[in-house]
Amino acid sequence: MSKNSSIVDEPEWTRGDLQALCAALKTSIPENEKCSIYTKGLKAVDWNKVAFAPFSPEACLGKWTEILSRMRKMRTLAEIVDEAEDTLSNPVKNKSISKIYPDLPKRPSPPNAVFYEENRAKYHKKHPEMKSQKVLRALNKKFKNLSRQEKARYTEKYKLAAEEYWTKMQEFRQKNNLPPMPKRSCKRKRVLEDDTHDEEHIEGEHGIPPKPPVNGYNLFCKEQAASIEGDTGKNNVTVWAQRWRDLTEKQRGDYRERCSELRREFSVKLEDYLKGFDTEKQEQILEKHGIKRPKVSEAQTVKRRVKTFQGEPKMPSRSGNAIFTKKQMELLKNKSSSSKEVFSRVSQMWMDLPTKEKDRYKVKVDDNMRLYAKELQEWFKKLTPAEQQDYLLVNPSKHKYLDGVKTVPYRKDPSHRPSDSEDENIESSSSSSSSDEEEVIVLEGEELEEGDDNMFDLY
Repeated sequence: MSKNSSIVDEPEWTRGDLQALCAALKTSIPENEKCSIYTKGLKAVDWNKVAFAPFSPEACLGKWTEILSRMRKMRTLAEIVDEAEDTLSNPVKNKSISKIYPDLPKRPSPPNAVFYEENRAKYHKKHPEMKSQKVLRALNKKFKNLSRQEKARYTEKYKLAAEEYWTKMQEFRQKNNLPPMPKRSCKRKRVLEDDTHDEEHIEGEHGIPPKPPVNGYNLFCKEQAASIEGDTGKNNVTVWAQRWRDLTEKQRGDYRERCSELRREFSVKLEDYLKGFDTEKQEQILEKHGIKRPKVSEAQTVKRRVKTFQGEPKMPSRSGNAIFTKKQMELLKNKSSSSKEVFSRVSQMWMDLPTKEKDRYKVKVDDNMRLYAKELQEWFKKLTPAEQQDYLLVNPSKHKYLDGVKTVPYRKDPSHRPSDSEDENIESSSSSSSSDEEEVIVLEGEELEEGDDNMFDLY
């Protein structure tokens, strides 16, 4: 019988057989050859020791040669065997494994990639002189300028394809005895751009409160975005990132404190909203929007402290470039049809502004904050002792603006004295209220301090 016919007569290789082959090969590598180049290491392997029933030494060598042909080989033999084992155990991590698993489902393309695939041929035919990279950039820019309605069509296509992919992957893993797919995460890479649009979407969905900024930088960017209309492009984000770096540590700290307050307010509003649903529906809502729910005792503690105060003066902008931008945008908004173009001009104007002029805007910020502190103090004096105490407890970051204001001691009715356990809750709550880490509802969002330069998420 020839060599070829003997191999044909061998039974099919299963995933378990392939893993057994890797394990046998690993133990058969001579000790003095484990750090050798793989070609030298293979020559020292005794395939009679590697072989296991029902496969012959020739069949084992042939199958390993087939696996090896699809792999990067500039490593030691021991390293290659380790990768082969990992590849066979986790097929989704390695794209080349689709040759071993031809029925591996293909990951769907995101909305911007779908747009690119649909328009690439037509655009290239219209501009034959353009290279592929330039076509990619041009179509990416074109996609960004689409209206929300036009983008929604591509987003819907992606959602349908993603759901189909999810189902097929579950079936694929079950069929091949692989571990189930991990739970899908609600994290988003482009926190700034997505969060601005997502906030409006969530607020209109069944009355759920809008998500607060994920951090102080995100809040700063939202204030910057408020001075222009239209989409917040990558160039704008880059400018805002530079402006954020130009702020003092004290100014950045103020934004972080305000962000913490907004997140605490959101926690209470969300708790009130969720009361209208049963436990199962509440969990579905939280999972859909990527929100983690804390212990009930924490939520109740914070709820005691968060309250809305009527007539409270609004805090002015604490950034000189924000004041400059808002002023110039008002002056130039009628001179151009594109808000992006105006914003770019204003940003360049700020960069070209002499340091002396920038300092003048910093002085303006200080003047506005002094006026705000005076108005806040006048408003605070009109509150009752109980309201003053509540306000100070809810807004720890505002204490510095109320220095020197005398407060009337407020005593609660002894008949309503809380229990020892409640005292502990309140004390613990107030002691940690100024911390940025204190959150009742924890949003799953990545910390973002600069724009994401990714053009396409092509798979």
